[in-house]
Amino acid sequence: MSVATAVHPADPSLAPPALSVIVVTHNGRKLALGTLASMMSEAVDLPVEWIVVDSGSTDGTPDAIEERWPEIEVKRLDNVGFAAANNVGFALASGRYLLALNPDTEVRWGTFGALVEKLDANPAVAAASVIQEEPDGSLQCIRRDPSLRLALSEALLLYKLPGCSAWQEREREPTVYEQDRPADWLVGAFLVLRREAVATVGGFDERFFMYSEEADLCRRIREAGWEVRHLPVMRILHHGGKPNPRLVAQATWSRVEYSRKHFGPPAALAYRGVLAFHHLVRLAAFTLLPGRRERCRFERHGLKVALGIAPPPFAPPSTPR
Repeated sequence: MSVATAVHPADPSLAPPALSVIVVTHNGRKLALGTLASMMSEAVDLPVEWIVVDSGSTDGTPDAIEERWPEIEVKRLDNVGFAAANNVGFALASGRYLLALNPDTEVRWGTFGALVEKLDANPAVAAASVIQEEPDGSLQCIRRDPSLRLALSEALLLYKLPGCSAWQEREREPTVYEQDRPADWLVGAFLVLRREAVATVGGFDERFFMYSEEADLCRRIREAGWEVRHLPVMRILHHGGKPNPRLVAQATWSRVEYSRKHFGPPAALAYRGVLAFHHLVRLAAFTLLPGRRERCRFERHGLKVALGIAPPPFAPPSTPR
């Protein structure tokens, strides 16, 4: 597979690039082209290797990318999911740092050179992200580890009470995002990883077709003695930051798998019960609102997945790690 630096195609005679950017695409041609153009414009200050892995697009996305950038050959796969497709990109990459980048992002400000300089100065940091902004201006990257307490608070919307904003996984305080600080886990729309850490703990766990894969990886990185850190040296816009109602059942299935992997059996069972309660509460609320029949269908599917009586929209691999 051929890849490209910000200036010229990768040359085996040159030293490995500082950064390998892995972009996994699945349709969304226009956004993917915009992402690559935006990111390449901020990568002129260091050698960057660009790797595109297409996971089953049907809208001509890989052809459009190769036509725009002939030096980039897209690795074409079936729709294997976000985790598995990124792992293919990691295996192809040669950079000192590996950036898993969503194909629906663009740079607001900052450069990859500043990011790599910060990582070089902090060798204990193995996973990091930057300020991730949603289209409405809200921030989304810094998250707390999933827990029974936080899941119950989110089910009951307790985090909306005065003084209780920390009772949720997502950090919503804007001033926090201005700080260089540790985090439990970081949203995978822009997640840069130290190569040595990936070699030690492995890449994404492919049982997570999508959702929870970055929470799991960041947890394994921390358990191996590395640091996960928010680095406000860049600001990106993540167009797809809002949850997709069509995929609520997929997110629930991934959370169930996360709890089975990281919690003891009693806590995992209780966590599953809270997830079911979460969907039951929202199903009851949406039933009372006009025009929410489709959302009720999605919440009903999520409830069934939480109860173990229905599969997720996308089936997991048969042999998870």
